[in-house]
Amino acid sequence: MEIQITDACCNTPATKTAWVKKGAFKPLSKQVGGIERRTYRTGPTSSKLGVVSLIDIHGFHPTTVQFLDTLGDKGFQVSAVDLFLNGPMPDEYMGDMAKLGGWIRTNAEYTNNHVGDLVNIAAQDLKAEGCESLFIIGHCWGVHLAIRAASEPDQVFLGVAGPHPTAVSVPLVANLKCPLALFPAMDDPDMVPVIQAVQNKGFSTPSVHLRFDSAPHGFCGGRGDWTIPEHNEAASQVLQTMSEFFSAIAAQKEE
Repeated sequence: MEIQITDACCNTPATKTAWVKKGAFKPLSKQVGGIERRTYRTGPTSSKLGVVSLIDIHGFHPTTVQFLDTLGDKGFQVSAVDLFLNGPMPDEYMGDMAKLGGWIRTNAEYTNNHVGDLVNIAAQDLKAEGCESLFIIGHCWGVHLAIRAASEPDQVFLGVAGPHPTAVSVPLVANLKCPLALFPAMDDPDMVPVIQAVQNKGFSTPSVHLRFDSAPHGFCGGRGDWTIPEHNEAASQVLQTMSEFFSAIAAQKEE
C-alpha cells in the first residue's frame, strides 16, 4: 500500500497556543496489553451520539483539545484515546524522516500499538454510557488510523472523518465500511480520488470532500493557531460540516 505523507507533516513543528480544557481524562474500562490506558472525555454525557477520536503526533496540543471540546459543544460525547505511551513525538524529530518514521512505527503504528483494541474499548465505553450512534475521527496520521479501524470486519462506526489527512490513499479505503468526510489543507495531497472510491461503494449517505487552500496542514490540531483568522474560519467550517455529516447519518439510521 502506497503511503503519501505531506512534507508539512514531517517538518512543521507544533504551534504555541493555549486553551483551558472543558473535559477530563479518565481511564478506559479495560487494560490494553496489561496497561491501563486513558482517554480524554468531553461533551454532554446525555448525548446518544458518540465520537472516538485519534489525535495527531503532537498529542493533546491545546488546539487539538479545543477542537475536541468544540465538537463536544455541538452535541457529541467525545472519547479521544491517548495513543502514545511515551508522550507525543519530540519536536527535534521534525524534518528528520528517519527519526519521524521510526517514532511512528514504535509509538503510533496501527498493529504494533494496539490501536484497534484502544478504539474498540473506547467505543464500548461510549455505548455503555448511552451512545447509540458511533463515529470515528482522526487528525493527520490519526485519519489513517481511523480509516483502518473503520475497515475492520466487526467495526461499529457509522461514519469516519478527519482534517488534513496523512497517509490516506485509494488502497487504504478498499475495505472501508462507512461513508467518509475528508478536509485536506492547502499542502495536502489530492483527496478527491479517495472520496470518489468511497462514493462508489454506494453508501446511502454521500461522502464529503472539502479542501482548504487558505489553511496549512494541521490547522485543526497541533499545527493550528485559531487566533489566526484563516485557521479559525477553516476549523469552524470543518467542525460544522463534520457535525452535520454525522448528524445526517444518525438521523438516517433512525428512519
